[in-house]
Amino acid sequence: MRVLSTLDYSIIIGYIVLVFLIGLYFTRKASNSVEDFFIGSRGMPWWLIGVSMAATNFSIDTPIAVTKFVYKEGVGGAWFLWASAISALFVTFFFSKLWRRAKVLTDAEIIELRYSGKSATSLRLFKGFYFGVIFNAFIMGWVFLSLTKVMGGVTDMDITYLLWFAVILVFIYSISSGYYGVVVTDLFQYFIALAGSLLLAYLSLKEVGGLGELINFFSSGTAREQSMLNFVPDMKEDSALPFSVFLVSITMQWWAHKYSDGGGKHIQRMLSAKTEKDAYWGSGLYTFLTYVLQIWPWIVTALCAYMIFGNIPDPESAYPKMMAKVLPHGALGFVVVCLIGAFMSTIDTHMNLGASYMVNDIYKRFVNKDASQKHYVLVSRIMMGVLLLLAVIISKNLGSVGAAWKFLLTFASGAGLIWILRWFWWRINAWSEFSAMLTSGVVASILKVFYPDLIFSENLMITVSISAAVSLTVTFLTAPVSEEVLKEFVQRVRPIAFGWRKVYGEDNVSKDQQMGPAILNWIKGLIAFFSLNFGIGFLLFKSAILGMVLILVGFIFLFLISRGNEKL
Repeated sequence: MRVLSTLDYSIIIGYIVLVFLIGLYFTRKASNSVEDFFIGSRGMPWWLIGVSMAATNFSIDTPIAVTKFVYKEGVGGAWFLWASAISALFVTFFFSKLWRRAKVLTDAEIIELRYSGKSATSLRLFKGFYFGVIFNAFIMGWVFLSLTKVMGGVTDMDITYLLWFAVILVFIYSISSGYYGVVVTDLFQYFIALAGSLLLAYLSLKEVGGLGELINFFSSGTAREQSMLNFVPDMKEDSALPFSVFLVSITMQWWAHKYSDGGGKHIQRMLSAKTEKDAYWGSGLYTFLTYVLQIWPWIVTALCAYMIFGNIPDPESAYPKMMAKVLPHGALGFVVVCLIGAFMSTIDTHMNLGASYMVNDIYKRFVNKDASQKHYVLVSRIMMGVLLLLAVIISKNLGSVGAAWKFLLTFASGAGLIWILRWFWWRINAWSEFSAMLTSGVVASILKVFYPDLIFSENLMITVSISAAVSLTVTFLTAPVSEEVLKEFVQRVRPIAFGWRKVYGEDNVSKDQQMGPAILNWIKGLIAFFSLNFGIGFLLFKSAILGMVLILVGFIFLFLISRGNEKL
C-alpha cells in the first residue's frame, strides 16, 4: 500500500494555505457586527447557501461512516442518510421561508418569539448551551476522530504536526472572517471534495476489475452478500439490512431527529439568505447535492473495499485503506486534500455556529446586554477557541464515528416531533420542548448504558415513543402561550394556517401558503429525489434502461416544482 510522499504532502500543505488565504480575505467585512459575523448580513444567494449546506454535510466523517453502514447493511445501509432527505425536503417546502421570515440570528432565539414567560427565557438559555456547546463540540469531536483515521490509513509517519497546522489555520481564518469565510471556502472545498470522491470510486472499480466484476462478486456470494446490492431489504431473515430497520427509517427516523425542522447549521444558512426565495431554493439545492450526487461514490468505494479486504475489525478504516491501495502519488495527495477540505468546512461551520449560540443566546441575552458590536465579535472569536479545545478533548474519548452519529441522533430524536409541531399548532409551549429534550436525552442515555445490545432502530422507537408521550402530556398539563405572543408570532412568521386558525381568526392576518399545496410540493419533491437517486443506483447495479427512465422522471418532477410559481 502507498503512503504519502513528498509530492502528496506538498499538495496538502499548498491547499491548506490557499484555503486559509481565501478565508482570511473577508476579515474586515465580518468584523462590523454579530449579524455580519454569524449570518453575513442576510445577503447570501440561493446557490451559495445550497452548496454551503452540502459542504458542511460532506465532512471527512461522512464517507467513513457510510463505509461502515455499507459493510454492515449493504447499499441499504445508506437509508440512514436517505431518510434525512425526506426531512430535508419537508424543511424546504414547509419551513425554509418561515425561518427567513423570522429574522432571528439563531434557531434558539426564536424560542422567545414563539413562547412566552420565564419558561421561554429558560428554554432559550438551555438550548443555547444544549446546541451551542454539547452538540457542536461532539460533532467536531467525531470529525477530528475521522481525520485521525484517514491520515492513519495513508501514512505511517507522525502526522500530529500536520493536523495541528490545518486546525490552527482553520481557526485563524474562521475567527477572522466569520460566516463570510465559512461559506466562500465551502463553495471552493465542496467541488474539490466531490471530485476526489468520484476519482477514488473510479479507481476502486478499476482495481476490482470493473463494475461487472463487482456485481458478480456480490451476486455469487453468500445470501447476505447477495442482498448487499439491494436498495430496499427483502423479507429474508439473512438480509444485510433488516426490514424493521428500513421501516423505522422511512416512517420515523426522518422526522425524529435534531434536523426535523432544519437543524442549526442549515437554519443558519436559511437565515443568511437574501430573500425567502433564496432560502427555499438553497434548501432544495442542498438536498439534491447531498442525497443524490455525493452518496453513490462513497457506496461504490465501500463495496469495492468489502470485495478486496473482506470483513475487517474496523470497517471505518476501509475507506482510507482503499485510498492507500488504489491512488497513485499525486492523486493520493489530492484525495487526502479533498477530505481535509471537507474536514475544514465542517470545523469552521461548527465553530461559527456554536459561538453564535453562546454569544447571541447566552452571553448577549443574559450576561452583557449593552456592549458594543465590536465587543460581541471579540467574544465570539474567544468562544470559537473554547469550542475547538473542547472538541479536541472529546475526540480523544470516541471510538467509532458511526456509533457516535447514531447515539447523538437518538439523544435528540424525542424532541423532533415537538420541533415540527410548534410550527403547525399554537398549543405547543416551552414546556413541551423542555420535556421532550430532557426525556429524549435521559432515555437514550439509559438505553446506551443498560441495554447496549439494542440496535439503532429499537433505541429510536423506544426513545421517541416515551418522549412523545411525556411531552404531549406536559403540553396539556401546562398553560398555553399568551395570546399576545401568539399574535406577534403569526404576524411576523405567518405559518401555514393549519393549526393556527384560532390565532389567524382573532388577529385578521392574511394567511400564507395552505397545507394542501405544501404537501403536494413535498410529494413532488420526494418523487423527484427517489427517482433521481435510485435511477443512479439502477444504472450502476441493476438495469440501465430502468435507471434512465427513473432519472427522466426525476427531472420531469423537478421541472414541475420549478414551474409551480409559488407565492414567495
